[in-house]
Amino acid sequence: MYRTRTTKRPAFSLMELVIVMFILGILAAIAIPRIGSTADRAKAEAVESSLQEVRNRIEVYSAEHLGCIPGLQFVAQMTQYTDNQGTVNAAPSPKFLFGPYLHEIPKNPYSGSAAIRFLMTAGQTQGARTVDRGWTYNVVTGEFAADCSDTRVTVDAEEIPLNKL
Repeated sequence: MYRTRTTKRPAFSLMELVIVMFILGILAAIAIPRIGSTADRAKAEAVESSLQEVRNRIEVYSAEHLGCIPGLQFVAQMTQYTDNQGTVNAAPSPKFLFGPYLHEIPKNPYSGSAAIRFLMTAGQTQGARTVDRGWTYNVVTGEFAADCSDTRVTVDAEEIPLNKL
């Protein structure tokens, strides 16, 4: 003969579980958008930091090259050694005294690309576009910008197109 023992164990009722799930849902609805906006803010700040660094290096290049800015050989001119005219060489020598200004071109945090689209004159471009968006560089004015014309970011409750950073 087996004897069964009936004990009353404490347990949650269905109503208590529903209330707890409802409260957790409300907390998640509050927390998740804040996490997302933090990630967007971090990306925007990373873009601003990268832009500031590259723009500063372009100014140094210009100062050392008598007011001239890098041209279509932008990546090589910024990451290798150059002479007075901006001719590039991989190693320093008495002729190639200037640079390198950057270790590498930083990646755009939004696209993950370091590709550069060159802006020459009105409407003419050369280089990456559509899928491979990283940066734009205007070889006439020396303006370096994020190549994200359709991407917008919210910073301090203000929506800003990335190409305006």
